[in-house]
Amino acid sequence: MVDQTNLHMTKFLATIALCCALTISFSQENYTYSLTVFKQDQSPFSGCPVSIIETSSFKRKTFTTNGNGQVIIKIDSAGTWMLNVGDMRNYRKLNVPKGTSGSGKAIVTYDVDRWNRLNAPPTDRGLYAIDDIPQRLNYNAMPDKSHELFELQLLSDKKKPFYSIPVTLVCFENATSYSAYTDEQGIARFKLPLNSSFTIDIDGAEDFDYHDTRDKPYRIRETITYSRLNFEEVKNVDGDIEQFFKEAPKPISNRVMVTLTVVGGDKSGIHEDIYLTTDYTNERYHGKTNGNGQVAFLLPKKKSFHVNFKYQKDADVIDLGHFFGIGYMNQTIKYDPDPRMQFPERYLPTKNEVKSFDINNYNKKLYPDTEDDELLNVHVKWGNNKINSGSKEALLELGFSVKDIKDKKSISKPLNICFVLDKSGSMSGPKIDMLKGAMVDFIAKLRPEDRVGIVYFDTEAVLAYGDQKMDQNHLKDIVAALSAGGGTSIYEGLKLGYEQVSKNTTENSVNRVILLTDGYGSKPVDYILEQSEKYFKKGISVSTIGVGQGYNAALLSMISKFSGGLEHQAIESEGITKAMDKEFESLLYPLATDLKVKVKYNNKIIYKTLYGIPEAKNSDNMVQFNLEKVYSSLNRMALMKFKIENPDKDIDKNVISIEISYFDEQKKQPVKIIKQTHLEWTDETDAELIADRELKETYSIAVVNQAYKVLADLCDGLKYNDAKKTINQTLKSLKDVNSDKYTAELVPIIEELRGYLKALDRAIINGVK
Repeated sequence: MVDQTNLHMTKFLATIALCCALTISFSQENYTYSLTVFKQDQSPFSGCPVSIIETSSFKRKTFTTNGNGQVIIKIDSAGTWMLNVGDMRNYRKLNVPKGTSGSGKAIVTYDVDRWNRLNAPPTDRGLYAIDDIPQRLNYNAMPDKSHELFELQLLSDKKKPFYSIPVTLVCFENATSYSAYTDEQGIARFKLPLNSSFTIDIDGAEDFDYHDTRDKPYRIRETITYSRLNFEEVKNVDGDIEQFFKEAPKPISNRVMVTLTVVGGDKSGIHEDIYLTTDYTNERYHGKTNGNGQVAFLLPKKKSFHVNFKYQKDADVIDLGHFFGIGYMNQTIKYDPDPRMQFPERYLPTKNEVKSFDINNYNKKLYPDTEDDELLNVHVKWGNNKINSGSKEALLELGFSVKDIKDKKSISKPLNICFVLDKSGSMSGPKIDMLKGAMVDFIAKLRPEDRVGIVYFDTEAVLAYGDQKMDQNHLKDIVAALSAGGGTSIYEGLKLGYEQVSKNTTENSVNRVILLTDGYGSKPVDYILEQSEKYFKKGISVSTIGVGQGYNAALLSMISKFSGGLEHQAIESEGITKAMDKEFESLLYPLATDLKVKVKYNNKIIYKTLYGIPEAKNSDNMVQFNLEKVYSSLNRMALMKFKIENPDKDIDKNVISIEISYFDEQKKQPVKIIKQTHLEWTDETDAELIADRELKETYSIAVVNQAYKVLADLCDGLKYNDAKKTINQTLKSLKDVNSDKYTAELVPIIEELRGYLKALDRAIINGVK
């Protein structure tokens, strides 16, 4: 048993000793920042790479510490500069206003693991059922062979202890929390299992700090300088957090005072309801602007907040991730009501903008590889192969998977690509975190011969990385500096991406723009396609990644289809990583091309619909569809729905043939595969269309897609009552298929359909034409 009591240790002071002296004079920008970097053993870190990058222009400067671990950083232009210390990216935000000069300095302990831990995205607590273990330990408590004794002391900035403050340590690994109250000395005591990681919550403030237990039963004490809330914070009837101040609000150690000034909207920002949402939690703050269009909040540090109004989501982002010490922030928010929210009846589905979900994003099946040396495996299975006299439909599942190969280099070409990435306000939070992680992984796979550009767009578009040689550290700095905020100028971003790829286009390279967005741009679909066509003719393809559910699906689908790129959907934030992985594999390792599938059936069944892959040909008793590119991570599904007429016991004599042909790029030869299947008769009365639980969800998405097509036709014809009937019928079908037990992925889609019912009611009442 080891006793390592440390009476006055504050985590932030253990890694960062900060001293800033700022002198402002109204002249040309001239900001000097002195940085000293130490290793964890407190020896100077010489040769440490240091960089700064401006977060709007992405201008970058690099430096290296000297033998004393010191470096002088000089900034001669205004902007917000992000400081990177080695792999401790986004270490500090340096704001240099226009026409100012000043100086600052910092002493840094280089601890990448700790830095990454402190700045990791918060855990979504809604995914856990946490069991609490109350702690009632006195000052005589000691560790035992399997538990550390952890003492957390809360002191004011005047070193006075805080009594009876609730402290909770949460371990997500075992879904357990440990709760205690501070005593007269301001100490809360915990017995914690060894080799575990904990998040520290103080007085209801989540993610205040963290603590990791070690592999031996130590006694540890840590001290945190803390301030209690000096205002009242309550939840209203809607569950929103509202703040009430007895006196003028002032920031405290763990809260930043944020004053928002709202402009725009129908009331010019006056007496507007404003809502702030945080990522990874369900918390929502509510406030109302005063007669000057202002409202003040005291908000937790280390978090970002989305600013929302009644008729506008993600109007802006409040980023409190880089606040140290006492913090003030003033921010002007433009309220630009979204007509899609204000007048939903004007934005009903149309033939030109039919929404469609890719069923493969909901397919949780991993199809197995072939047991022989063939590249492609084709999985053929009925949703339920049992047919009885009451059966009216049958669903055929076709799954395609590819065996990974060892010698990929023989089929790869140099890449000439440009990422066009949406960084508008709605991308904040899990989306931007996932995008950053996926981009870092993608960058790590690039080779010296590859050419890459990065374009970011929000209200405007900027080329963040262009004609330079491949520099992975530079690229990683640019990705790390990414923050969300502003509007969605898709075409302006695409244009810059096209121009960048055009500069380096060759016949031997893969020339592609990769567009990722979660919203709508201001330019019409037809205009963007027309302007893009000249680049398609140059051999530039566009792969698209649509994030969430509110993006312009029609635009992304048409761009990828007409240019020869791939279309990806990332309904959940995690899908961004999957989409990037698939895109990389398709770019670098196209294992097979010209894949054609022909399904030949008999007169006992009648083909109705193909889901998951566009239909290429449809003639008597034959349906054909194509997959132009086959790559190593391919795991794709197609569903075919058939109508059954007068089924009888001879149904199993009618064979359905599936013919697959493709060109193997490694073997340089064509391949042909033939599969056969048939339905089987049963005397059982209960023969549902789909027996597989996972397939039910995927099929539900296909049903929704079909409903959207019908809705578009009816809404174009102003047949709003018929459109309502279609939605109600679709909702009933979904309920029947899923037995009224919807997965988390289906819930928002169901809500969207119900939202269209309300929009249709408004269209009927208002006589929308």
